[in-house]
This record gives sequence, structure tokens and C-alpha cells, in this order.
Amino acid sequence: MEAATVVSLTMAVLLGSCYGAGVLPDGLLLGKVGGNVTFNRASDQPFVTLQMRVNSTTILNYISSSDTFKPEDAYRDRINLDRLSGSVELMNLVLTDSGQYTVTIVTSESLSVEENTKLEVYEPISGTTITFPNTPILEGSSVTLTCDASGYIVTREWMKDGQLLSAGGNLIISQDKRVLSINPVKRTDNGHYLCRVSNPVSTADAKYILIVNYGPDGMEIKDPTEIEVGQKFTLTCSADSNPPASYTWMHNETEIPGHSPEFTKEKSEYSDSGDYTCTATNYVTGNKTSVVHKLSVKEGDLLSLGLPAGAIAGIVFGLLLVVGVAFGVAVFFIRKNGTNAEPMRRRGTQPPVYENPSPVYENTRQNQSPPLPLTEM
Repeated sequence: MEAATVVSLTMAVLLGSCYGAGVLPDGLLLGKVGGNVTFNRASDQPFVTLQMRVNSTTILNYISSSDTFKPEDAYRDRINLDRLSGSVELMNLVLTDSGQYTVTIVTSESLSVEENTKLEVYEPISGTTITFPNTPILEGSSVTLTCDASGYIVTREWMKDGQLLSAGGNLIISQDKRVLSINPVKRTDNGHYLCRVSNPVSTADAKYILIVNYGPDGMEIKDPTEIEVGQKFTLTCSADSNPPASYTWMHNETEIPGHSPEFTKEKSEYSDSGDYTCTATNYVTGNKTSVVHKLSVKEGDLLSLGLPAGAIAGIVFGLLLVVGVAFGVAVFFIRKNGTNAEPMRRRGTQPPVYENPSPVYENTRQNQSPPLPLTEM
């Protein structure tokens, strides 16, 4: 509320049945230091005199017949009267302007109407601040926020992300709502905090962004556990962490350069099989954690290499050609060795000797007597 506050008080002159009842409105009137209050007269009927008093002290007298306008010295530079409408403006309010105001109007018919109202002047709110820790806030720790302001403070309230906060759970709010304590701090306590300080004439806010540092935890490595040789593969490591974690990779016992949450290789080899360890580190919390992922690289077909069809056809033709040449060479040497074996057999000193398959028969002939001579009968 930067502009001057104007509080309007309606003056209705009671002139028989022609005027409504009430010169000043009912209830409490509010103003702020440095602001203005205007007492507006509701009727345009002429008046003879107008008098205003505060706490029984007259601060203004006006006589229409002589156009005599006599404010008290303390109000001389702070009060104006519209002689046509009868509106009175009290300017540059100070705290001592608070009090009970009485307005008396006398009409041309010598009818007098008098009523009272109360004005309260407040110092506006300014310089609202939230005091907070100047060290990183870790999950599980505690934090205290203190809201202060200058001026007359009537109410304070705390909000988070636009929602009004109340004590309970891990939130503790002092009786005057000046202090908000969070114990223990949770990662869900991240957000925009606002302290709103108010009085009847002004409101001021102070803001603070609470950042809870936590993690890393909840780690996992996504993507393949088994691929074919020659295939491209990507391993993705993730962890819950604020601020975001820094990542390192190891393959078996060998460190992989870089700090990316992803590890990619365009063409896998058999040697890429093994354990992949991802380690996440939060340099604010000082925590680190690791997870292991097993990858198996297996033999695949030519199509799995991602080669063009023409290249695959060339490889197949080359393999067939190599097999054909090898077969031809083998046949050539087999035939050559067979031809060289025959002359070697012919150059032997003795032909092969075959034994008599029937030794019994020979023995029988050796023991047989010579035939007897034939005689004539």
C-alpha cells in the first residue's frame, strides 16, 4: 500500500424528513502515518456552520456567512475544507491523530446534528526480512527462519508455495508467528517460503527459497544386460540427489574417463562383457553411492553388425571363395601323392610272395604212393 490511504466519512445532514440519519459512518476508521483522511459530506444542502472536534478539542470552525475558516494551529497546514460540498480532508496523518472525532452541523433552518466516530492511525509496515542460515541445509538437519519488520505489526503468517502453513509434523511456529522452525528437514521442504506481515493499513512480504541438499540415493542403471557383438549400447545411471550428483564409471577394474550419467560405445566387443560400476557423488552432502550392472556380449550374425547388404554379400562370397580354393589345393596334393606311390612299389627287389592256401593238400600229395602198372586181363 504505497499510495496515500483515503478514508471517506459520509456526512448526511439531518434536515427534517429531507435528510437521512447519520452524519458519520458507524464503526472504526483507519489511517496510516503519512496518509490522508477525507470526510465527505453526502448532501449538497447548504449549511451555516461546521465544527470538528477530536477528543473534545476543536480543530476546525467554519461560518459560511463570513467565509470564516479557522483551523487550530496544529492542523493549519494539514486540513482543507471544500466550502461548496462541505468535505473536510485531514492530510499527512500522524499517530496522535488517532482519537474520537465529533462533527456538528447547523443548517440554515437552525437544525443541529452531531455524531461521533473513532479514527485509528497506524505506522505502515516496512523493511520486512527473513533471517535464515548462511550454510547449506542438509536433509535430516534443522532450520530456523525468523521474520521481522518495522512498523506496527498486528499479524504474521507463513506460506510455502502459496499455501498457508500451520504448526504440526516437522513444523514449529512460535506463538507470535515470528519464528518458523523445521525439524527434521525433509527433501519435500524444498520450496518458496513467504512471511506476510500486516496491520490494518498495510501489508508487506519477505521471501526465501529453501534448498534442501540430499542424496545421492535410489540409484539404478538402465538398459541392456545382453547384446550381440558389434552392437551399439548405452548404459544410463541415475540417482536422487540435490544438487545433481557427479558420476564416474568403471568397467571391471578399469576406470572409464568422464563424469556423464551415460556411457555409450558405438560397436561392442567381446571384451566389453563384465561388470559396469556407476558411482554417484554429491559434493555438498559429502555422500556417495554405487551400483553394479552386468553386461554380456555374445556372438551374433552378420546382420547384427549393422553392415550394408552389399558388404554382407561380399563377405559371404569371399568366404565361399576361400573355401573353394582350399578344397582345390587339398585335392591337388592328394592326387599328387597318389601318383608318386606306384613307382615306389614297382622298384621293389622281389615280387610279392603268396603262400599256398591249401597246405593240407600238398602234404597229401607228398605222402601218396606212385600208381601201380596196369595189367591185362
